[in-house]
Amino acid sequence: MATTSYLYHALGLLRYCHLRTEYVGGAIYHHVMRKKEARSCAACGARWHELTMQGRFQRTFRALPFGRRAQFVVLHGHFQYCQRCVRTLREPIDFARGKRRRLQAFDRSVVELCRIAPIRHGALFLAVGWDLVKEIFTAHLSARLRKRKLNKVRYLAVDEFSLRKGHHYMTVVLDLETGHILHAQEGKDAHALIPFLVTLKRKRAKLIAVAMDMSPAYMQAVRQVFPGVEIVHDPYHVVTIVNRAIDETRRDMARELNGADKQLIKGSRFLLLRSLEDLTPRSLERLMRLMEVNESLYAAYLLKEDLRAFWNLPNAELGSAFLDGWIHQARCLGLKHFSKLADTLQRHRCGLLSYFAHRISTGPLEGLNNKIKVLKGGSIKF
Repeated sequence: MATTSYLYHALGLLRYCHLRTEYVGGAIYHHVMRKKEARSCAACGARWHELTMQGRFQRTFRALPFGRRAQFVVLHGHFQYCQRCVRTLREPIDFARGKRRRLQAFDRSVVELCRIAPIRHGALFLAVGWDLVKEIFTAHLSARLRKRKLNKVRYLAVDEFSLRKGHHYMTVVLDLETGHILHAQEGKDAHALIPFLVTLKRKRAKLIAVAMDMSPAYMQAVRQVFPGVEIVHDPYHVVTIVNRAIDETRRDMARELNGADKQLIKGSRFLLLRSLEDLTPRSLERLMRLMEVNESLYAAYLLKEDLRAFWNLPNAELGSAFLDGWIHQARCLGLKHFSKLADTLQRHRCGLLSYFAHRISTGPLEGLNNKIKVLKGGSIKF
């Protein structure tokens, strides 16, 4: 049989006394009433000796299940007339929020379950609807988002990911120091980022640097709202555009050749995109054959590999000298895609060299975006 101590220790009900327990349809119902000395006015906080009971009400609240049995708390409440504020109000219910018919302890347990199990599994365990679990967890995330102190944000990462086919994207902003997603907005233009940056500025955030790709839209947004903040171009995205340049060069060369040489270059796409240290002995042999067929393409590959050393340099002075030499070599190749690439890196020189002052990237955000893509591709619906 339940006791007042059980209400406190198991259900989290403080200042309530136990009236009786009922077992109906396999569920457990605990009937409770607020203790006399714990009564107070919902409006002015007057104590029990200034209150007069004027009517009753009854409410049922869902609690955590007891094993396989559903468990509920039935409150026998009162309407209270307050002599201090001369009002008749319903007694305050401090174990549930607003008009919700469940204990706060139930909500907290749902949040903990959602951290270790999918929403569907949590709903099955608690014997409630999937939508209720989702509602509770969404409210918890919204509350956490409201409590974040944006004035302490210093380093951000900005990136986009594809929502669905047809060029539908979402912009995501990550706090690189806490790992928290601070903003998500559909679109990948400046308008998807500017409102959040304006909020940061209004909160007097001490923003120092933002890691991003070479998107003109994101750069425009940051420079418009935070003109003094440094932009750091992410190594991953720079390597991506270099890979794109070498792949487009390979395609151009394959179109101009015939026979065995054409087939060798045509089938070398993944060979050229792979890192040198990841090549197997057989792949290295193919790379040597490729050098014999087309020395320019082989030189482009070595130049691509050489660029990866840029982010391992100790300071911006060495980085600047390295970048100058790399851009010069890229132009000397006489390949249009690498000449275009050299112009791109020259235009974004400041963003590349800013890496040495802050050493940040969008890597952590890329990992989160990949998790989101996995969830989108699975059976979970948002």
